[in-house]
This record gives sequence, structure tokens and C-alpha cells, in this order.
Amino acid sequence: MSGIVLLTVPVVVQWDTTHMAQAAVQMAACSDILEAEANSAEGKISRSIDYFKGEAGDAARVRGKSDRGEIIATAEVLAQMAAKTASLAANIDTNIAKIKAGVAEADASRWDLFVESDGNVRSYKSNVETSREYWPGGAAAVLAKEIASSSLSSKIKDALASIQSDDQEGAEHLVRFLELLPDSVKSGVARSVRTGNPTLDSILENYQTAVSSESAELWPTGATLELIRLKYPDINPSMLTPDEISAMKNLLLTQGPAAVGEQFKLSSDATEAALATFLASAQDGQGDAFRHAYWNALMTQKFGEEWTTEYATAHEKTAGNVPQREAMDLYNNERGRQIALANPNASPAELQQIIKNEINNGTLVVLETKDAEGGEHTPKLAFSNLPEGRTGQAPGVGIPLPGKK
Repeated sequence: MSGIVLLTVPVVVQWDTTHMAQAAVQMAACSDILEAEANSAEGKISRSIDYFKGEAGDAARVRGKSDRGEIIATAEVLAQMAAKTASLAANIDTNIAKIKAGVAEADASRWDLFVESDGNVRSYKSNVETSREYWPGGAAAVLAKEIASSSLSSKIKDALASIQSDDQEGAEHLVRFLELLPDSVKSGVARSVRTGNPTLDSILENYQTAVSSESAELWPTGATLELIRLKYPDINPSMLTPDEISAMKNLLLTQGPAAVGEQFKLSSDATEAALATFLASAQDGQGDAFRHAYWNALMTQKFGEEWTTEYATAHEKTAGNVPQREAMDLYNNERGRQIALANPNASPAELQQIIKNEINNGTLVVLETKDAEGGEHTPKLAFSNLPEGRTGQAPGVGIPLPGKK
């Protein structure tokens, strides 16, 4: 119903992290090059004091030192990303090796064991068959088999969970480094994504939210997940920001696990309706605008405007969130809540029609990635009555606006 796709043993044992390790080496090399170039350029301009005099010379030397500092800061971000990438690759390799060793141990076991896709270890033989085979020591044999399978299950599932964490949470940790880039770098990106339309540029500027103080993590897990699955068995953990988790825990405390499951269901319902209505523009186009507006309208009817605003805004607090997409989502979220408040008794079908009309009238926003001639350009905000063929998906991560994240 909802959540991330859980990794399986057959999938991860096929992984090759060589490219991750290579990327780490390349980022580290780029960091070294940037630092060397920055020091060289600043050194040259600082030595100009004997022949480049006056206010212009002084200003150039001040600017040289400033530029050096910003380039060094950028190089440091790259160095940290390189170190984190290398660490993630090493951790994943280690846990893949543990899983492979566990599979080999199961295959070689005297108990006819095998490893299921989720990491659980079972036996091809029932306990009754094992007991008969090892009679009169059947009970001891069954106990030994159960201990062996349980121990192997624990080892393999722990390794699989670690890989899942490194794959999901590790990626979030990695992109958080983008928040540390100097404002000069962020400003360059901001200039490239403005549209020249005052209304759209105002939305881009004002519909941003601060990044969460801590990295996103998987939730729900453990006993909380099992409790929710009693009514919604298809729920899987999702990557949520700490602010999202706080809002969900509050919902769990005040309305119970069924409400949390219902919230995940509303998200799935919104996705299904969006795909059915605007399939061709599901990624940052009209379909995505529809999904966000409808999702917020449903949540507002079910849980109220205050909680919905808190949760939907918290959803955008991930590090490295592309600013154009962030503005689009926050704006369309707000419009969805307004629609629900104006139509508190509207049925789901009625809400969908209202939102579809809004999109066709150009009152929501999308990301334009192609001009009228079909030429591709940097994703920029556009009104939702743009032809669907001119919308498209922004990159997975981006550099935040200066002063906003």
C-alpha cells in the first residue's frame, strides 16, 4: 500500500558497489583540484601588491581571498561527500559478504536449510521429518535445526536491514552535505531557475521550508509497524523526516494506529487517482500537482488543516530537495487544503473534479522542462494549464536556495 520497496536477498547479492567507490575517488580528486586551484589563484592575486596598487588592486585582493574561502568551502563539501560515499560502499560490501556467507552456510547445512528472499532461513524438511530421520535423538535434532536456522536468519536479516538503511538513510545523509555549500554557489543556481514572471518567481522564493535538523529515517518500524499492520498488512516503512515522524507519532498517540494506516492509505489513494487522471505528467507535471492537491484535501477532511499543514510541510524538509519542486509541492499542498476547507462535504470524486478544473484553469503550478518548440531547459515553475508534453521531472536532488535551507 505504501512505503519503500524492501530489498531482498536475491537483489542485494547481485549488487556491485564498484561505481560507488569510483565516484568517491573522483569526488575526492575534484575536491583536491578545487583547493589547489583556489590557493593558486589567490596566491597570484595576493602577490600583485607591488604592481597593482590603489583601490582597484585592494578590491581585487579582497575579492581573491573571499573567492578562495568559498571555493575551499565547496571543496570541503565534496571531500565530505566523498568520504561518506566510500563509507557507504564499504558498509554495503561488508553486509553483502555476510549475506553470501549465510547463504553458503545454509546450503552446506546438515539440516537442508535454504534462505528465503526476506532473509528468513527455513528447512526443506518439516520438524516431523527431521525427528524421524534422527530417531531416537529426534527432539535434540529438531532443537539443533531450529537454533541453526534462527541464528542464520538473524545474521542474514540484520545484514539485509543494514543494507536497506545504508541505501535509504545513507543517501539522505549524503545529500545533506549540499546544505553546506556557500551562498554564492546557491545564488548561481537560483538565478538559473527563475522564470521572469513575478508571480511564479514569488512562489519559488516564498514556498520553501527549512531542512530538518536531523536526517530522514525509516518509519514505522518494530512494534509500531506490526501494530499498524494488524489492520493495514501492506504497510511498509517509509523514509520520513524527523518532523514527519513527530507528526505521525502525534497522530498515533491521539487517534491510534488505524489513523496512521489510514494516512498512508490516503497517500496511496491520491497517487492512484493522479495516475488515472494525468498519467502522462505524473512526474512534476499536472499529475504530480493533482496528487499533492488531492492528498492534502483528503488529509484536511480527515485530520484537519493544522495537522495536515504540519505533516505536508514536514514532508518537504528533506535535504537536497530541488527548490523548484519544493515550491511546486508546497504551493499545490496549500491549494489542496484550501479546496477542502471551501468544500468540507465534498466526496472524493467531487474533490478530484474541482482539482482537475483548477489544473485546467492554470491555478496550480507544475515544472516546465521544454519550450514551445520542444527544446529542453532547466526545470522551471509554470502554471498548470501548460500542455502536459512540456512538463517533466526535475533531478532527484538539488542545491537549495540561499538562506532558505
